[in-house]
Amino acid sequence: MAARQSSRNRAVNIRRVLLSTLLLVFLAAAVVFLAAPYLPRLLYEGYPAQRWPASGSHVTVAGSDTDPLPDVSDRTGPLGVRSKALFEERGGHAMLIWQGGELRTRHFSNGADANTRFNSFSMVKSLIGALILRAHADGLIADLSNPIGLYLSNIGDDSLRRVPIERFLTMRSGVALETVDIKATPEAELKPIEDYALNPFSPLARLHMEGLAPLATDLRSSAENVGRYDYQNVNTAILGRLVSTLYKKPLELVLSDMIWKPSGAGNAFWRTPGPDLPVSAYCCLFARPGDWVRVGVFLMHNGTPDRPFLPTSLWNLYFGSSMLGEQLVSGHYGTHVFHNILDRQGEKLQGPFTYMIGRGGQMTYMMPQQDLVVVRFGEGYPLLHSTLYGAWDSIQP
Repeated sequence: MAARQSSRNRAVNIRRVLLSTLLLVFLAAAVVFLAAPYLPRLLYEGYPAQRWPASGSHVTVAGSDTDPLPDVSDRTGPLGVRSKALFEERGGHAMLIWQGGELRTRHFSNGADANTRFNSFSMVKSLIGALILRAHADGLIADLSNPIGLYLSNIGDDSLRRVPIERFLTMRSGVALETVDIKATPEAELKPIEDYALNPFSPLARLHMEGLAPLATDLRSSAENVGRYDYQNVNTAILGRLVSTLYKKPLELVLSDMIWKPSGAGNAFWRTPGPDLPVSAYCCLFARPGDWVRVGVFLMHNGTPDRPFLPTSLWNLYFGSSMLGEQLVSGHYGTHVFHNILDRQGEKLQGPFTYMIGRGGQMTYMMPQQDLVVVRFGEGYPLLHSTLYGAWDSIQP
């Protein structure tokens, strides 16, 4: 009898433990859901893919009906020995060298080809910077020193709304979202600017999965940090909203009308945090390497001879024409685009260059004085200067 009662007691205790455990699991799941309701979708979507197709939501950036490779000629040849060795060592997947009006070199590996659409990651930020300058040229922004609140009344608090547009454009707005100092000013050889693990409960994850709207009114700017370089995605998200607001249409249509289609680039696909939400202005435009060549040439040539993209003064600003030598030597972040200089003794290629960069070393280099554009995609950061030195060697007689 006692043994039977003891067995019943054990069964009751087990049921209680199971019920308590289930209740705790339920409560924990409820807390997690309240803190990050997007978490199931984040787990499904994962970190942004490097190549198309990709999970999640995307919209089309309409382009032209173009060949995947621009201006191939009889002079188009392979990568040089030096460049190919560096390409392979640093995990390259695609590299195109355009110079003097034609594609001089094309090289693909790891299953990529001219039709592969790669993720831009942060390269697309530089196009947002160009669109801000275009909005200024079109008279939609009276002056880049104007406070952002003059055009976006529902962004952040008073401290943020007082910050000049140019501070957001140069990543010096003092806005705080990513609380860990994870970004680095580029130096002689590039340091990763986005090499970090995404915390699924962080404000950055919320920005990525829900867009700017849920965070917009809570944003603040630290007065002591205004003017200090701090590379944060939220700067670009704010500028993307500004461009869309000024032109009164979705950002992907503005990019298509102003840059993508006029450059001759083909259709691309831009990530959105969800259906019917604005695109992620700071990330994840899937396009072919040849499309980025066309965009680089378009910006480097300031549009077309009959239709300049920017007034000369703003084009000079975008390409850092007034940068001092010491700024270039250490690397400088300008109007949402990077600047540096080639000055290694004994190298054939010398002078300043401008570049867009995305996570993992997605690169578009532009050197107007040499009429040179180099596009590189891969899964490891390339050596910043050596990539250009090798590219130049590849196209020399």
